[in-house]
Amino acid sequence: MVCTKSQATTNTKEFMQPSVVFARNISLMIQVFFHQTPTPESLIDMKKFSSQFCKLTALLLVLVVLPNSLLAGVPVRETIDGVLHVKNPAKASGGVQTLIMQEQWRVGGEDDEDVLFGLIPRTCSDAAGNVYVLDSQLNQVFVFNPEGEMIRSLFREGEGPGEIREPRDMMVLGNGRVAVVQEFPGMVIFVENDGTPAGRVKIGGTDGGIFSLTGCDAAGDHFIMSGNTQSPGESPGTSNRQYFLSHFDDKGVETQRYCESLGVYDFQAFKFSEREHTPPFWFTFAAGADGRTCVAPDRDQYSIQVFAPDGKLEMIIEREYQPIDRSDQEYDDTRAIYETALTSLPVDYKLIVERQASAVAFLQRGLRIRDDGTIWALSGRGIRNLPTGVLAVFDVFDRKGNFVKQVEIRGPGDPLKDGIFFVGKDRLVVVKGYMESLAAQFGSGTTASGEDDEESSLAVISYKLGS
Repeated sequence: MVCTKSQATTNTKEFMQPSVVFARNISLMIQVFFHQTPTPESLIDMKKFSSQFCKLTALLLVLVVLPNSLLAGVPVRETIDGVLHVKNPAKASGGVQTLIMQEQWRVGGEDDEDVLFGLIPRTCSDAAGNVYVLDSQLNQVFVFNPEGEMIRSLFREGEGPGEIREPRDMMVLGNGRVAVVQEFPGMVIFVENDGTPAGRVKIGGTDGGIFSLTGCDAAGDHFIMSGNTQSPGESPGTSNRQYFLSHFDDKGVETQRYCESLGVYDFQAFKFSEREHTPPFWFTFAAGADGRTCVAPDRDQYSIQVFAPDGKLEMIIEREYQPIDRSDQEYDDTRAIYETALTSLPVDYKLIVERQASAVAFLQRGLRIRDDGTIWALSGRGIRNLPTGVLAVFDVFDRKGNFVKQVEIRGPGDPLKDGIFFVGKDRLVVVKGYMESLAAQFGSGTTASGEDDEESSLAVISYKLGS
């Protein structure tokens, strides 16, 4: 039979509306169930139902099964109290990228008879690819060109212009000036790139209270610093420590506070808690060339706060993450670092060190804002229990907070002992003995092993990164 236009339209319409056929076939099932004779029309629809049911089943399988794979790497974005939260899954949308370390040059170490470092808590770089190495024991900054040749040294020990004493950290500003941070009283000492003294600034201003500085970072003329202020406690024999991460102007006045927490020292029953007295934001922060600041303020939560240039919290980046514990050896080494800082106390103390590693690596300065605006985070898992030959694994987030990839860096080193610093787009500097240098800073010049006169094995090694 040749279908008329109206019949064809009707049949097509019914085919395009499975609910019509489905309803009729429900009616057919009811007829069979109650032992009624199905109508011819119902029998015809039963054939259609079989075809439609298969198609609907296939469609449902697509909708149910595929989201787990299709939506992998797609974050959930929601605004809470005016702040965008980007909640990423455990796996990056772009998978894992591998970068291979190829050594370019090295200075220092047991085989270098020309360069002998004391303690290296930080390296920086400039736009030309020069590497700046802060030696907090020798009170100098050594500058190496991209070929590894020492081209000059900056600062010297003392209290005068261009002179420093027991520096804690360093930053290279966009105008070429180099700044070194002294812990107490909190002060920043500047020199021009050629070493000419460029002044010093007391942090907090002339009436800013007692500031003690711990860390710093800069990009362009945007620089931020961490530390604490001290004040008498509410009870006799107690002292309050207000820990902070803040932006300061060129006169040393605090203009924006990003994070803060309170720690109490009770010298009558002194208890030093890693969780309370060494907040993660002391080291897990980074300054961006666009004026942004990112910080990981929480030990337990994988959470990165991103602040706009005006200091407003604009985004919180999260990622599904399973915590990892420190090994027994790492736990003992960490205790040793803190004990070197506490041995000079004139009172007995109780030391509490965390078994669980922080979500974003703390002492390894686990946050970086790269030149392209991406945020690279080094998680607790990114430096532990890695495959042989892998130095570290970074999580990479784009400017919108999306977890776009992981970067596996393959090459020699120990991320629990060595420092990892990026230089430009495709270079990496590894500082051998970095953690020992931090331990010595905490312990007033004594390493975690208690030996301060042994031959230095500190070395600075530059690598090219390639696929």
